[in-house]
Amino acid sequence: MSARPALIKKLKVKASMFSGLGNTFRSLGLTMKNKGLLMYFVIPFLLNIVILSGIFYFAYYSLVPAAESFLAGNQWYMQFIRFLVSPVLLILLSIFTIFIYSIMGGIITAPFLDLLSSETEKVLGIKNDESFSMKEMISDIIRALMNTIRLIILILMINLVLLLLNFIPGGSFVYAFLNFMTALFFYGFQFYDFPLERRRYRFNEKLKITWKFKWSVFGTGLAFFLVSFIPIVGFLGFNLCTVGATLTFIEDMKDSLV
Repeated sequence: MSARPALIKKLKVKASMFSGLGNTFRSLGLTMKNKGLLMYFVIPFLLNIVILSGIFYFAYYSLVPAAESFLAGNQWYMQFIRFLVSPVLLILLSIFTIFIYSIMGGIITAPFLDLLSSETEKVLGIKNDESFSMKEMISDIIRALMNTIRLIILILMINLVLLLLNFIPGGSFVYAFLNFMTALFFYGFQFYDFPLERRRYRFNEKLKITWKFKWSVFGTGLAFFLVSFIPIVGFLGFNLCTVGATLTFIEDMKDSLV
């Protein structure tokens, strides 16, 4: 692996939500042209079947009935409250479900996705001297776990601030929207973490870089969110977004970094 760069250039931002979103689906074509990448899809795909199915089962057979019982009642004001609150609860439930999936799936599949990202770079003509080893695999799992802990702390801090919006009339809808956008950013962030980690950027530097290219990161996060709800294809969400984010990184971000 190459040593971590000492400096970050003044970033020339070439980013759009379309590039992050589009490259996720473009990754299908790249993979089919380079079938050697398919072998790196297998283990994450099988793991994601178990993870995503389990989380959706828990969310929609435990959390949904709990929310419905909380809003039960035939009184006119309860019907009015359900009308106002139900869309917000549905959005928050969807965000929560995919967020838990992204955390668990990200940690468990990290070593395999890192290999996929590395192989994607090779397909795109970027040389690296990474080789698989049990030591590197354990290191990847620890890295993913530590990054996840940092992300959770950061997300909790952001949400504590956003929660104040609920004290403003109509603020719950603003809260739901900002919560969704925050989630999209961090959904996307985890996929850019692989190429950035290979270049030995620290966590705060990764945040700085991805925030500069936030629209691409939002696009990748949106792709992950949408793909996760598509039957069968949803199990490939981590794979497709890993390849798509690597494409975006090499084409739009890499040349702006030292």
